Amino acid sequence: MQVNPKKQPVFRFNHREIKHGDPTILCGIVNVTPDSFSDGGKWFGLEVACKRAMELIKQGCQMIDIGGESTRPGSTYVAVEEEIQRVVPVIKALRAQTDVIISVDTWKAEVAQAALAAGADIINDITGLLGDPRMASVIAPTQAGVIVMANPVIVRPDHPSAKVFPQFGAEGVFSKAELDAFAKMDAVELMDKYFDKSLKYAAEAGIKKDRIALDPGIGFGLTKRENYQLIHQANRIHQKGFTCFLGVSRKRFIQNTLQEAGFNVDVETEEGFKQRDEGSAALSAIAAFMGIEMLRVHVGSSHRIASLIGNHLRLSDGLEDTNFAAYPLK
Repeated sequence: MQVNPKKQPVFRFNHREIKHGDPTILCGIVNVTPDSFSDGGKWFGLEVACKRAMELIKQGCQMIDIGGESTRPGSTYVAVEEEIQRVVPVIKALRAQTDVIISVDTWKAEVAQAALAAGADIINDITGLLGDPRMASVIAPTQAGVIVMANPVIVRPDHPSAKVFPQFGAEGVFSKAELDAFAKMDAVELMDKYFDKSLKYAAEAGIKKDRIALDPGIGFGLTKRENYQLIHQANRIHQKGFTCFLGVSRKRFIQNTLQEAGFNVDVETEEGFKQRDEGSAALSAIAAFMGIEMLRVHVGSSHRIASLIGNHLRLSDGLEDTNFAAYPLK
């Protein structure tokens, strides 16, 4: 099923917009945390976090996603005030240096409110507005955008891949009968059901459709097969009339794929660290070819190359007809 060309999805926020059909943009990750899964503690602090953000922008990222709480398997809850103290100074410092798009990765309404007041453009909610019942009402009266993620951990709490994750609120959002039904669904159907609930919350709060982007929730309580199935079916988000935000960088299923094929993925080695990022970039090329609007990445350079090739392949009809000279003789 193709996207209706007369109803191309668009994501609007603070007088900006990201349209379906445009070149894919990169969203650089800045984890202001001591325990994130791939770079915990590396950018923990105002000065180093801002420096890292500016490096990512220089590498080609047009958007920066700032997070003050790790959501990796085994992570622990961060109190609201602590999370605010981690992210707000970084937002303010960056806003004074650059007009780059700033999103904040949080599922807590108070953190979102403080982040928006500090100058953030987008709230990236990994609970899809379900973790904190006040989140939708905080975003609604602003001009900010919201990235709504489908979170399998919330709807399949007893699944083996979900049990290693922390809890993300959402108590009582789904009935026992719903949770029992979810346990029997495949990942794609589960994503659709989750979005139905999230979008209902958004509409009831008054958040306009064009201020919402959807994220399929790659890496959250999913098996390897399910992760790949959701990426393969990511265009379902466009068919729903929304732009897509995708985060696959350094996720465990990529590491597993490479490891089973005999590649070194030991991040304590230079080769292993590099090959994990190469695997991530391969998916970025595919995602750009698919027309995914936003890619969340840990490094800009390799993903910029990958997405550039993917974008050119997808948008080939609009490229310049360049002729090439012969290779020089040696």
